[in-house]
Amino acid sequence: MDTLLISTVSVLLTLIVTAVFHPLASRLSAVSRRITRIKPLTVHVETDPSLVWAGFPNWVPAFVWLPDPPTGTPPEHPTDWHAWARARGGADAAQTVLKVTVTARELASVVIECPKLRHTSGPLGDPPAGCVACCPAGGAAVTPRRIQVDLGLGTTAWVDDGGSPIGPVTLTLSPGETEQFLVFVHAHSGRNEWHLELPVLIDGRRQTVPLKDKGERFVTYGLEGFDEYRWSDGGWERHH
Repeated sequence: MDTLLISTVSVLLTLIVTAVFHPLASRLSAVSRRITRIKPLTVHVETDPSLVWAGFPNWVPAFVWLPDPPTGTPPEHPTDWHAWARARGGADAAQTVLKVTVTARELASVVIECPKLRHTSGPLGDPPAGCVACCPAGGAAVTPRRIQVDLGLGTTAWVDDGGSPIGPVTLTLSPGETEQFLVFVHAHSGRNEWHLELPVLIDGRRQTVPLKDKGERFVTYGLEGFDEYRWSDGGWERHH
């Protein structure tokens, strides 16, 4: 009798525990999956041209804005001019190039669409303060598949290596797999402050990834109106 009673109580307790905790466990599991899927991707934005152009031919020209005319010897490689200018209170001129690395934390179907441009352009004065320093480089233009941004027109587009518009990039990433692409941002005139908001569809769910300069807006100057200094044969040449 005691054995039968104990068995009956045991079965009842099992039923009660299952009825109460199984839905709760399922709910917690679903919430956990949703929490995990908030950021199934990590996105890194590289702004240093020496890393952006790593693996490409070393004939990419450099244009930088400086608050004062340049003096002394600049870096040997054009891709090092960005850091050299920033250390002197300068910024990119004509173009800023970013390398975006997307890494999957789990298996994911990803669609990378054209970014939204958030941009303001400030007056420069007449004549504008500062100058542009230029390091010319020879060789064919380096134009991989990329996102092309025109600050003057306010346009963004995916383009192929020939510059023709293409649709959003669609891919499937396994855990730990990465995808890299470049972003070319062109400025024609003015002092431009900007950042991008990149729409990404992950397994049908939309996320917006901000592309910023370490949390701040990027600054890119146009060439229009500035005196230009070119490094040639071991010295600076001024051009109007």
